Amino acid sequence: MSRDLLRTLRLSFLLCMLPASLMSVVHVSLTGASWFAAVVGGGVLTMVVLVRFLEYRLGRLAPIVVDLLELAAFSVAIVVVGNLDPVLGPIYFLLFFRAVSGSLRRLVPMIVGYMVVSIVVPLVAGIGVQPGATGGMLVGFLVYGMQVLLRRIEAQSRERAELLLRLPSPVIVVGDDGEIILSNPAAAALTGPLEQLRAYGGDGAPVDLRRLPAGSAGLELRLVRGDGTVARALAETVRVENGTIVGLADVTAQRDYEERLQRAAFHDALTGLPNRALLWQRFETAGESYGVLLIDLDGFKAINDTLGHQAGDDLLRGVAERVSGVCGPDATVARLGGDEFAVLLPGAGVAEAERTAEAVRSCFGEEFMVDGGPARAGGSIGCAVAAPGQSPDEVLAAADAAMYRTKRAIRRPAAA
Repeated sequence: MSRDLLRTLRLSFLLCMLPASLMSVVHVSLTGASWFAAVVGGGVLTMVVLVRFLEYRLGRLAPIVVDLLELAAFSVAIVVVGNLDPVLGPIYFLLFFRAVSGSLRRLVPMIVGYMVVSIVVPLVAGIGVQPGATGGMLVGFLVYGMQVLLRRIEAQSRERAELLLRLPSPVIVVGDDGEIILSNPAAAALTGPLEQLRAYGGDGAPVDLRRLPAGSAGLELRLVRGDGTVARALAETVRVENGTIVGLADVTAQRDYEERLQRAAFHDALTGLPNRALLWQRFETAGESYGVLLIDLDGFKAINDTLGHQAGDDLLRGVAERVSGVCGPDATVARLGGDEFAVLLPGAGVAEAERTAEAVRSCFGEEFMVDGGPARAGGSIGCAVAAPGQSPDEVLAAADAAMYRTKRAIRRPAAA
């Protein structure tokens, strides 16, 4: 930033030299000097402006010998013009340009040289001396001090930026205009290209990392990178001068681990269905009106014994998929253990519970594909609907009793 400002100052002083030089030539003409004096003065000023323009374009100072030639040319111009006043303006801007361009060891000899030339040459040539105007050249030291201050500010800013870049934690610096000033390597690894990143808050609403409010802490974000991969991060913002620092903590692995623990605690590892613990949580939110189905597989042991445990596992997964498909999205289909399943039907009355039980019974009509080939299995289903004041245990007990009645009814014809 300060580097751009110094370049702007150099350009400003260079542009100011143009009208100052033109006014100097006009001034020479108004003093009644000869055309030769005007040509010499104009030629010297043109040379000086061209040298400064080259310094500006090349970004480095001219050799010292050029400074000596300039001093000599100004001395000749002062003598020929016979007046110091017309050349003072361009000299000031020349010195100011150098004050924001070079080092002090180049500036001091130049200021001293022009002060000497502005005093000694007029004295030798019998021209009036203006000590006050000559002393104004010392303002160049103040301009140089401003350059030093700006460079120090730039160095401090660069050090802070390098420190942020070296930080192992993801850090993004956003300007007040919403532009990304800095993104360290850790942030780039977490977010990918920022122009392709989509961020969402905990409620799923889109979030703009460039517009996060200052003072935010613990804001959890879901980051969708340009390649479609997803990361989770906690964001914290700190307001600084002309911008905001956004610190990010990658919690992707932690959240994945927590979700795996949560799933392991409340879901059956084989079928992926809710387990008994999650079923009881769903009972708590079902209210007082709900239906329950209990399902016990028929022939499961025979498949396990004849086709093996892998076939038994395939059968359990197949049953879980079919029962979930016919019970609808609002139902909770849970595996209680072994070959027992339960279905919670929120808000269901007797008619709806019986229709669902019939749909479950029908889904056993087709063979299941298991390891070892197709296999048939049936299911004994018990149905119960919660009555006012009944606990989930009591409703499950009623469904369990109904299920065993069904199982006994199936066995009696087979025994007969």
